Amino acid sequence: MNQKKHTILVVDDERLNLNILVDLLKPEYDVLAAKNGQKALQAARSSKKPDLILLDVMMPEMDGYEVCHQLKADDRIKDIPVIFITSMTRTKDETKGFELGAVDYITKPISHSVVKARVKTHLKLREAMLELKRLYSLALDSNPMTGLPGNNSVANRIKKAIQNNEAVCVIYSDLDNFKAFNDKYGFALGDEALVFTSVVLKEAVLTANSPDAFIGHIGGDDFVVIVPSDQAHRIADEIIQRFDGGICKFYSAEDALEQCILSINRKGEKQIFPLMSISLAGVDLSRQVYKQYVEVNDACAGAKKMAKAMPGSSFFMDRRKNI
Repeated sequence: MNQKKHTILVVDDERLNLNILVDLLKPEYDVLAAKNGQKALQAARSSKKPDLILLDVMMPEMDGYEVCHQLKADDRIKDIPVIFITSMTRTKDETKGFELGAVDYITKPISHSVVKARVKTHLKLREAMLELKRLYSLALDSNPMTGLPGNNSVANRIKKAIQNNEAVCVIYSDLDNFKAFNDKYGFALGDEALVFTSVVLKEAVLTANSPDAFIGHIGGDDFVVIVPSDQAHRIADEIIQRFDGGICKFYSAEDALEQCILSINRKGEKQIFPLMSISLAGVDLSRQVYKQYVEVNDACAGAKKMAKAMPGSSFFMDRRKNI
């Protein structure tokens, strides 16, 4: 898969300087150009928001300092790194640039190798900062028991997949007879069974060599796995095999041998329940039927009912087609 190019916005009122920088950078980046401050702000706020801005200081009507000030005052674009490129070489000019929030200051006449090196460095720093923010957000949202991303992260990942038309399958996972197990064996052992389930999901994904897969823990015994569509059935089969092969260890030897337990149903009555199994409901986003997260959520709920209606561990794939 080709890596998406970074977008650089070059701002300079002199055509020659603008062309030099555009020609220098366009072999490696998508380059936008603006000849004044107002157009620079419009480009920064557009749908194709730049990843970095090279900004001249001395421009008519609105100079680079004012452009930078307005960029940093706008929450939507304040995190875009700004590098000043200018003929103003005094220390106080450079200091003012940094005080306004610029990440670097390059003086003219420019060195091509210096510009390219600093652009690359600050793009890497930006990527690192975005990744730290993402990890911090996941940490705040993560399930305290399993450490997996929680509800918000699951929703955001599905929304992103829809927006980007990703060929992925959302697999909703739910444990059968988990409440009966908890009622007989206690919540502590129930939590261990949930951790075991999270490990099963991780190992199944690793076995399928699917490093880009997403695993989330919505809460309780509900998990979500998002995998490439062409790997969904193989990963679902791996999950079922691993779960069924390991869940017996959480039961007493007698219950494991009988393959059932005596527990309490939702009416408070004694009832015989099978051992826990895992129901998997798949919704394939590659069919491009779904336009909103709530539609995927509803489809998962419907597919889960079908999966849970099957005896034992099972995988039901939603076969809805775009009409």
